Amino acid sequence: MKWTYFFIDFATLFFPIVLSFESKVHYFKSWKNAFLSALIIAIPFLIWDSLFTEWGFWGFNEDYITGIKVFNLPIEEILFFIIIPFACTFIYEVVKYYFRKYQLTLLNRIFFFAIPLYAILISTFGETGYYTLSVIITSSIVLSWLILQKDYSKIPLAFIISLLPFFIMNGVLTGAITDEPVVWYNEAQKVAGRIGTIPYEDILYSFTLLVSNMLLFEFIQKRSA
Repeated sequence: MKWTYFFIDFATLFFPIVLSFESKVHYFKSWKNAFLSALIIAIPFLIWDSLFTEWGFWGFNEDYITGIKVFNLPIEEILFFIIIPFACTFIYEVVKYYFRKYQLTLLNRIFFFAIPLYAILISTFGETGYYTLSVIITSSIVLSWLILQKDYSKIPLAFIISLLPFFIMNGVLTGAITDEPVVWYNEAQKVAGRIGTIPYEDILYSFTLLVSNMLLFEFIQKRSA
């Protein structure tokens, strides 16, 4: 079905939009800054995505995309970098509100240890490729950025919660319910093995994308205030 990836994008957007108007979080008031942070962070990710697509590190199944492309990327892939961060920034705002009275110190310490540990573990699963190396480097940079902040203690929990929709969406994109994957990966550029159909590296990729968006969103929110 040509509209599969497109439908996945907008299905992800549905709940954050509908729930944006509830009486406590008022996420609709932050739409502008959420979209702005997503657009800014999308730029390096789209360059990264475009290069890896051109080099054959990953690609897109033509049976599941509309065929509309900008440069060499499907329009659905470009929308992904706006819609997914927007949806996960909504999760961050919800976490900030409902966990506002909690410091989450122990959770954050475990989290700051778990991310580099996970990076080390996946690099020992077998021969690493360029995708593996790229996510280890970029996630390390974003983790350092996060650790240096003093007021963003809710971001680790928000990311952990965002892993649930991540596993659902990424599972669909990598072939969990389709005959072939919507997004395929060159096995030579990643470590062997997957979590179901999801490459191990995608968790660090998701961390890099989502946490950098939350950090920039928080920065923009404070500047606008």
